[in-house]
Amino acid sequence: MPPRSWGWWTEQKLDILADYLAAFTRASTKAGATVYLDLFAGRAENVSRDRQERQIRGSARRALDTRPELSVLRFFELAATARNLDTALATEYPARIKDFRVVAGDCNATIAPALAGLTDLNWAPTFAFLDQQSTEVQWPTIERLARHKRDGKPKTELWLLCASGLLPRGLRFRTETLDTSVAAKMSSMFGTDIWLEALEAARKNILTGGQFRAELTNLMRWRLEHDLGYKTTLDFQVTNTSGTGIFDMIFATDHWAGEKIMTDLYSAAMRRQPELRHKAKLQRRQDREEDQGVHGLFPLAELARPTTEAAGYRIRRHRHEPARPPYRMPD
Repeated sequence: MPPRSWGWWTEQKLDILADYLAAFTRASTKAGATVYLDLFAGRAENVSRDRQERQIRGSARRALDTRPELSVLRFFELAATARNLDTALATEYPARIKDFRVVAGDCNATIAPALAGLTDLNWAPTFAFLDQQSTEVQWPTIERLARHKRDGKPKTELWLLCASGLLPRGLRFRTETLDTSVAAKMSSMFGTDIWLEALEAARKNILTGGQFRAELTNLMRWRLEHDLGYKTTLDFQVTNTSGTGIFDMIFATDHWAGEKIMTDLYSAAMRRQPELRHKAKLQRRQDREEDQGVHGLFPLAELARPTTEAAGYRIRRHRHEPARPPYRMPD
């Protein structure tokens, strides 16, 4: 199976994951065990989209590389990808074979038996990474994860990709005819069709496109907090090279330590985004020039140090704002 290529924003997301897992296991040392669930573990081989096609270590490898080690790991993937991933991980991590398992099939169908097999560990700190592409995860799956832990223990921490920046285009919401299949999948993911009111408002120009996208992210956070009972949700908007938001990473936790750690990581990621975008723009320019036979005098690394003005750089800290009630159309 050929490697899949990813943009710099995916590498930033994986860096946040790796940093959080390291802090998660350090904070959980006294617990004696930790559980990691990766519902869309991806391919064994991944590369950067830049000209050099650098190797990218995906979420499964980063989880297995975490120190202190995660005790029990479950990687979920569709059958063909799962076989390839299992072979690659078993070859690279022979000493960890007893710790991890690759679960083949649709995670919405396999999550219940997988969690049943972890009942003896439903007291242990548990982190679930839901790195979907758009609307692959269904609400009952999110619900099962949230209710997996025994009474009196913090809920499974969730880190969920919400494709708010991509879904409106998939819906074709500015056209006369919506894509009803995308709409159905969105309702399945949110576990409700209340989001259709925000859609109607956007189609009537009561909401802007940006406001509609924000309402989708807010709805997921609201449901996690008010329907599943998470104490805190934090969102981080991931942007592409042009600075356009493409998806949000929503973190849900019951524990103050998780909130603090992820707030710090989100703040650091916000500060780095302008520099990463600046470097990606330079890389694009360099690629175009080299295609035309023009080679620069200076290495890209030297040019990629943005000034405050060039990169739009500002010192910022992630600010937590509680989720709002879902949007309702005016009477």
